[in-house]
Amino acid sequence: MKSMIKIALMFLFLIGVGSVQAQVTAEPVVFKVKVFFHCANGKALLENRLGALKGVESVVADLETKVVSITHDPEVITKEKLIELIEQIGYLTEFSDPNKQIKKACNHGDGEHGDDHQH
Repeated sequence: MKSMIKIALMFLFLIGVGSVQAQVTAEPVVFKVKVFFHCANGKALLENRLGALKGVESVVADLETKVVSITHDPEVITKEKLIELIEQIGYLTEFSDPNKQIKKACNHGDGEHGDDHQH
């Protein structure tokens, strides 16, 4: 009888350990991408919009280098989806088709500004 109880307890322990391991998410990764933004408002727009996404832990857009570093859970959001979302925000990336038509977040050259942009 004692051996049956030991076996049952061992079985429950192993099931418990397995379920805890199944709940562990992937290690976050940092995706660095050059994004063609040009001002502090673009930096803030990228950081705020991308940072609010499920699976994104942090976003740092470097105004000088134009590199956006996105720490994210690759099981929740992929690099391809991040690129697509950056284009939806209004910026092309180094991976974007240069002929792709997007609604630009800001166009200083022609004096137009998107709704989220003010100087």
